[in-house]
Amino acid sequence: MAAEWIASLTDPLNEFLNSAIEFFPSLVVSVILLAIGWIVGSIVGRVIKELLLRFKIDQYLSKRGPSIKVSDIFPIIFEWVIYLVFIQSAVAVLHIDPLTEFVGEIIEFIPGLVEAVIVVIVGYVLAEYVKNEVEKSKIAYSKFMAAVMFWLLVYVAIALALPLVNIDATLVNNMLLVAVGSIGIGVAIALGLGLKELVAAWARAQAKRMGGGGRKR
Repeated sequence: MAAEWIASLTDPLNEFLNSAIEFFPSLVVSVILLAIGWIVGSIVGRVIKELLLRFKIDQYLSKRGPSIKVSDIFPIIFEWVIYLVFIQSAVAVLHIDPLTEFVGEIIEFIPGLVEAVIVVIVGYVLAEYVKNEVEKSKIAYSKFMAAVMFWLLVYVAIALALPLVNIDATLVNNMLLVAVGSIGIGVAIALGLGLKELVAAWARAQAKRMGGGGRKR
């Protein structure tokens, strides 16, 4: 009886110790993989950043110095791609299926994220170029028109980027339509108020001309 009671206490403990002993090598391998991934990711990130700075990509994209710097964004993206690949390998060694699937979903999400970032950056660069060109034209209300064009193009770029990361852009598109409609109505009202006096003066001049022509007859 006593032997059975002792066995009931020691058997679970022995199973735990055996599981821990079997798990320990996998844990060591996982830690080594994480360390290697951190080292490789850091090195790749630094190399990419140095290349982007050496070739002056930021200066080529914007002469004014962009608020969005490619040399800051892309090294981080590549670093985390490498980190997540090694994290997935480390988790797979531990045979933790839910965590492995979660990391795999993140890795599958990254290509769309990279594409979305590229679309936003290209849209930003194009918007800044259009803004600068409109300001240089020195036409009436050039600064206002430049600002409107800049934010409109940035907004469109964001709307195009959202579906790439599996985010429904319907709300953003509707907001864009409302914004464009509001701007159009505002411009129409402004032009109407601004031209009201000119139209009235032109009408008075035409009335006088027609009246004068009638008296001469």
